[in-house]
Amino acid sequence: MTRTETTALLGLLRTAFPRFYSDMGDESNALKETVEIWHLMLSDTTFDIAQVALYKLIATCKFPPSIAEMRECIAVVINPAIPDPGEAWMEVTTAISYYGYMRQEEALASMSKYTRKTVERIGWRALCHGENEMADRAHFFKIYETMVRRIEQDRLLPTGLQEAITAMLQEKNPEIFKLCSNY
Repeated sequence: MTRTETTALLGLLRTAFPRFYSDMGDESNALKETVEIWHLMLSDTTFDIAQVALYKLIATCKFPPSIAEMRECIAVVINPAIPDPGEAWMEVTTAISYYGYMRQEEALASMSKYTRKTVERIGWRALCHGENEMADRAHFFKIYETMVRRIEQDRLLPTGLQEAITAMLQEKNPEIFKLCSNY
């Protein structure tokens, strides 16, 4: 998104929430600084996506959104929904019933990405032969929720910031980077 587009986006915010921006004139340093930080934090998205996210926030928020709220809304707009833990567990139990422990590749191929990664961490055969379904389910939920939380946090970061963090992590500790890159 360009600075001009960022200025237009902030103009929409001023129109939607005039009381909060009444002291910010068109030539003020505060406005220039506001445009600059919003531009920096939203430069990895397009104006069309940011505008849809902003309209969604204007329709649902009583107060002007922060950059963090804007990034959260952009992440929702551009990313497909991740199944909740219950839906993911249902994928697992359906695959166990349909494929059994002998057809692991087909079973894993039938699952959504994050469900499959969670199952791979626990082990397909361990889940198929588990004697305590409640414990297996709880273990699955914990791993799945942790993975999804990390993914959702990463989705909020601007691309440039994600790349900088990745580069620093890879440079400082390549072993940790290898573990984290599995997400």
